[in-house]
Amino acid sequence: MPESRLLPSALIALLVALAFIVALDQPLARWIATRETYPQFWNTGVDYLEYGLGIVPYKWTGVWILTVGTIVTLAIPRLRAAAFAFALIAFVHFSGWVLYPWLKLAFGRLRPAEWLKKGGDTFWHHNAWGFPSGHAVLFGSIVVPLAVMYPRTRPLLAIVVFAMTARVMVSAHFISDVLAGYAVVALLTWAFVRLLRRVPTLPIPPGCRR
Repeated sequence: MPESRLLPSALIALLVALAFIVALDQPLARWIATRETYPQFWNTGVDYLEYGLGIVPYKWTGVWILTVGTIVTLAIPRLRAAAFAFALIAFVHFSGWVLYPWLKLAFGRLRPAEWLKKGGDTFWHHNAWGFPSGHAVLFGSIVVPLAVMYPRTRPLLAIVVFAMTARVMVSAHFISDVLAGYAVVALLTWAFVRLLRRVPTLPIPPGCRR
C-alpha cells in the first residue's frame, strides 16, 4: 500500500464503518449467527498468527523486539538502513497497543454474540469491548507499516484481511469494528511516517520517499 493511500483509505474505512453501524452491522450479525461458519478454523488460524507475531504468550513481545531493534540499528552505523523500518513499526505497534483499549472503553460496544443475547443498542455499555477490533489493530500495526515501506511485502496484507474476517465470522466483531481497527492503524502509520521522515539521520525506505 503506497503511503499516499493511507489517509484516504483510513477515511474511507471510517465512512464505510459508519454506514455499517447505521444500517448493516446488525442484520449481518443475525445472518452469520444462523450459518455454519466453522469457528474452529477461524480461531485456530488467529491463534497461529498470535504466536507467530509474538502476541501470545506475552503480549509485549513484539514491542520489546521492535524497541531493541530500533536501538541497535540506530547505534550501529552499518545497520542504520533498517532503523527507519524498526522505528516506524515500533511506534505504530506500541501506539496501537496503548490506544485501542481506551477506544474500546470509550465506545463500550457489545460484541455481536453479546448483542444477540441482550438486544437493544450496541454502543455505550459498561464493560463492553467490541469497538474497534484489537486484532485488526495489532496485526495491522505490524503488517501495514511494513507494506508501506517495502512494496514487495504487500501480499502480507492478507494476514490482516484474514484476521479481520475471522473475527467477524466467529461473531466476535461487527464489520464496522474491524474496519475501524484498520483505520486506526492507517492513521497511526500515516502520522509516524511523516514524523520519522523529518529525522535527517534515518535512511528512508523506498515506499516512504517523496
